[in-house]
Amino acid sequence: MKNLKTYLSLLGLAMLFAACEAVVDVAPKDKMTTDVALSSLDGLESAVYGVYERGRNNFESNDVCMYKVCQTDIVMAGSHIADQAIFRAILAMDYQFNGSNAGVTSIFDGYYIGINRANLMIEAADKVVFEQTDANIARKNRALGEALFFRAYYHHCLVTKWDKIELILEPNIDPNAEFVLEGPDEVYPAIIADLEEAIELLPEAAAINSVGRVSKGVARHLLSKVYMDRSEWAKAAALAEQVVNDPAYELVTDIDAIFSIENQNNKEIIFSWQFSSSDNGHPQRVTQQWYPLYDRIEGVDRTLAQGGRPWARIHPSEYYWSLFEANDKRLEAWHMRRWYFDSQAELDARVEEPSNIQVGDLVTPENIGGAAGFGVLTIVPTTDKYKEDSDLLGKDVGAAEGFRNIIQYRVAEAYLIAAEAYWRAGDLNKGLGFINAVRTRAGVEGFTTLTDNIILDEHARELGHEGHRWEMLKRMGVLVDRVKAHNPDAGPNMQNFHTRWPLPRTFVDLSGVPQNEGYTE
Repeated sequence: MKNLKTYLSLLGLAMLFAACEAVVDVAPKDKMTTDVALSSLDGLESAVYGVYERGRNNFESNDVCMYKVCQTDIVMAGSHIADQAIFRAILAMDYQFNGSNAGVTSIFDGYYIGINRANLMIEAADKVVFEQTDANIARKNRALGEALFFRAYYHHCLVTKWDKIELILEPNIDPNAEFVLEGPDEVYPAIIADLEEAIELLPEAAAINSVGRVSKGVARHLLSKVYMDRSEWAKAAALAEQVVNDPAYELVTDIDAIFSIENQNNKEIIFSWQFSSSDNGHPQRVTQQWYPLYDRIEGVDRTLAQGGRPWARIHPSEYYWSLFEANDKRLEAWHMRRWYFDSQAELDARVEEPSNIQVGDLVTPENIGGAAGFGVLTIVPTTDKYKEDSDLLGKDVGAAEGFRNIIQYRVAEAYLIAAEAYWRAGDLNKGLGFINAVRTRAGVEGFTTLTDNIILDEHARELGHEGHRWEMLKRMGVLVDRVKAHNPDAGPNMQNFHTRWPLPRTFVDLSGVPQNEGYTE
């Protein structure tokens, strides 16, 4: 018990120092203490970047950048998932998906680092001495609101995956205190309290004018999701509607623009994790995971327009594609379903039939040739929501990293939350209004009633592969059945206990708590 408490506390403290030193001019840096780093408004504001960093960090890892989209009914493994054993185990829940999985450990520990950083800021905020002007008070409130938001966000990420977690609400943990895992009934009230306070302290989204910083709108959106988890439909509906009506946001009618790298600050986006080629050593690793090995086809070059460097680790499942009507605008706008011959030199040298292929022709199963032994696996259709189809952001066609922002929350999700929450609260007509606004934008006919399956299907069509599916399936009690029915890789391995992830082996060993049921490691 003592070792775990000390470990969590020191881990968060050390990482806060690193985050502060990157932005705060303190000399000598090797002598900096927490009190010095957080003794001023400048220090408090700089420290908040370390709190953000723990959320962004997962997207920088090849092994865990896609963990939130795994283990659902709308994904399947790509042809080269075996190249990443850690990711493969998470995706398919195979024999290596256990407490010894390094990805499970890094996600779990990373969120606790974020919580400890937030706790240090929250404690320091009341001790900061500054001139009491309106502007300075607003600066302090904003930094404190961000820390409260992320303490809630990280606890929410933990409790949804693990169910029973350590709820940590202060930075100075008594190493002799009894260690207790707490469940949703204890954790959620703390999350709600943090978000309610954050909403009071944070500025409105319109005042920030940046989708990369937390605002009242971001906190309201997460709180609406928390109330959905708790089946508090009226509260969820009211908050979601408030987000929908926020003048900073709108349901963008040009759906091609929502995920465009040329329009990463559009009004559809509530919050996104920020990346840049100028942020040395911190690219995101999501983009390349989704694309099949199209460049193995003779006559098809590797280009950014056709997907850049492909890794073929993960793809949408066949079930996912079955959900779309042919005229749904999202089908064309948000997916890559076709590849084209674009290399005359390779076509001239091609010896495989057919020999009459021209540059610009569509690649089909009939003209694909040997495709280096991969055949039709080289043209598996996929999502385009993470595309970097030009070098606008500095991406190189041979690079395995990308620099586009990763969208965390979109206003379309608020519409769907409002639709479900109003329906479950007994107001079908109001619920239909929200879900049909999303349907109308997609160019398809609206619904006249709502059911669990209608809501689940529309959720997949609109928010597929954005990282919200697993939590929703779990909340609605259909995760196990859906994965078994529609996920060809995780389905055969899926058991009832998989609705709760394994605790990291190091955590179990240090704390003395039992491993979650069903896991042997």
